[in-house]
Amino acid sequence: MTRIAPMKSICFFSSYYTVTNIPGYVKFYLNELKRHFSEVILLTNEKNIPTEDIQYLASNNIPYRLYKNEGFDFGMWYKAFQEYDVMQYDRIGLVNDSCILFNKLDFYFNWLDKQEADYSGFTDCYRIGYHIQSYFIIINKRAIPFLAQYFNENGIVKNIKDVIKIYEINLCNFLLKKNMHLKVYYPLERKGDLIDPSWIGVKELIKKGMPLIKKKIIIREYGDANREELALNGFDPFPNHYISLIKKMNHSEDSTNEIFKGIRQPSSLKNSVNILRDYCNLNYCIVRYHIKNLLRPSYMFIKKRVKI
Repeated sequence: MTRIAPMKSICFFSSYYTVTNIPGYVKFYLNELKRHFSEVILLTNEKNIPTEDIQYLASNNIPYRLYKNEGFDFGMWYKAFQEYDVMQYDRIGLVNDSCILFNKLDFYFNWLDKQEADYSGFTDCYRIGYHIQSYFIIINKRAIPFLAQYFNENGIVKNIKDVIKIYEINLCNFLLKKNMHLKVYYPLERKGDLIDPSWIGVKELIKKGMPLIKKKIIIREYGDANREELALNGFDPFPNHYISLIKKMNHSEDSTNEIFKGIRQPSSLKNSVNILRDYCNLNYCIVRYHIKNLLRPSYMFIKKRVKI
């Protein structure tokens, strides 16, 4: 059943990919977003779009914009805000493909329609400072002028750490000072907890109905993630464990396989060795952490006695 968007709305979907064709998981995400927004715009890095993808986008009434790759997702969204008359919309979605969507979004939008929420998402986080995680953000009418103002004042930020500080953390603080209501579907159970829910506790979120998983977990690209922290919080480095759980929750193996097709690493000796290496690295982090804490009292005692 198609869900009719209840208002004039637009979603700016930021997708960075280097393969020739639009990945299948991106198309699945776009098709689902079309059910919840009046308009969906694909924002991606400058490239040649193959004829078959142009036809797909046209047949689904999804315009696309090719932007210079700068400023990460907020850079893409900033440029879209300069190009579109955002004030005419009742709702704006800022969504990116850093997470893979594997189920429908009806429950979230049904919940959102009943909330007094100006700025909302799926998960929040207290790392560095409180913020709603930016892989999926919905802005309702009252907050749109403030977001446009904030974009105009801050422009494109090119350093990733500055992007996190300015556009995730400080933006949320800015909106709170404007008396905007910020809400998420899955708030952290312990207020002030410094864990990153998009990495840690993902399985529990999926069991609760979370329809998204970080792509880096599936392709095992941990980037700047703190491996010691992941290990200490029981992070599972085996992608197949997550996919098996998703199949169970989706009650469908074929549809899940189709969504993850092309992004799952092939089963091979090299892949198995790499996964084993990640597993060992994470466990090494645990051992190192405990040794460090075991030796810390002795070190502090010696430091005090010899006045290091």
